[in-house]
Amino acid sequence: MFALTLALALTAAPQNASVTLDNDQYVIEWTAQTPVDVYIAASPTGEDAQLVSDDDSDGTHTMPRSDTNDRAYFMLRDQTGAETVTALRLLPLEGGRNFRDLGGYQTRDGQTVEWGKIYRSGVMNTLTANDYRYLSGLGISVICDFRAVSERDSEPTNWQAGEIDYVAWDYEMDLSAFMSAFADGEMSAERSRQAMMGFYRQTPYEFADRYAVMFDRLASGDVPLAFNCSAGKDRTGVAAALILSLLDVDRETIVADYALSDDYVDYMAEMQTPQATETAEDDPMHAFTQLPPEVVAPFMASHPDYIRAMFDQIETDHGDVQTYLREVVGVTDAEREAIRNALLR
Repeated sequence: MFALTLALALTAAPQNASVTLDNDQYVIEWTAQTPVDVYIAASPTGEDAQLVSDDDSDGTHTMPRSDTNDRAYFMLRDQTGAETVTALRLLPLEGGRNFRDLGGYQTRDGQTVEWGKIYRSGVMNTLTANDYRYLSGLGISVICDFRAVSERDSEPTNWQAGEIDYVAWDYEMDLSAFMSAFADGEMSAERSRQAMMGFYRQTPYEFADRYAVMFDRLASGDVPLAFNCSAGKDRTGVAAALILSLLDVDRETIVADYALSDDYVDYMAEMQTPQATETAEDDPMHAFTQLPPEVVAPFMASHPDYIRAMFDQIETDHGDVQTYLREVVGVTDAEREAIRNALLR
């Protein structure tokens, strides 16, 4: 038994792989049982991979980001030939908001969500010319924009990174449930938190028809696909959690991905910008700009309890997420298998 355990350990692919940027330097980190060869490539399949570090045994490699217009993927191959692919999760954009790759997560049956196939984002109206040069290499073919009409009108997406199918829905956000939490004039951070929990319990149903279109496109093989809302954390966060659940990524990994928005964006600081504070009185967000900071803060957060509330509601109503996806969103078993085939390796 010991010999079998040791053999399995020595043939396991490098684990805990990640890439970050530090002063325009890639920092690649991993854990492995044997020395690792590190390769860089322009695609997650690695056809053009180039060796950048041979027999690397300290679990980290740093190298300059020489071409800022190309997406880089890193292959980590140990001495047994076992390989792991990793990349920057948050895209290094000058004007992006929370634009990130959902790749790299492990499923419970040992597969991996493929890098470069599915992206989540916030508003895209501030993307720069350099950003579009970078995004042009990703081959994104579909964008599902979950924002309301007024949101799209005030911050329009003007995609300039190749031809896409832009999918959007004509509706307006109903924020009355949020503001009703303060109908008696009493305000507190806890009331705001409870309002957010309520929003997350409703979102899988209120946006089911929009999520259905996204899943239909994924099942049809329309990838790479990106989806977004304004902040890139709420409507988008629920969508990401549902996709990762369909792919059978474990719950705590899904919750951790959801919570990353707080690491990537200072939403409270963004609320203080002139564009945010000078909203028109008929703008759905105007009421939020008038609230005390401690009352606003829970609305700007990506607290794990929010996405857990969503899961709790779904499981109370349907038993599990797969049943919800089948009964409410309309994802058939055949579509689920097609999506898994499109996004897993």
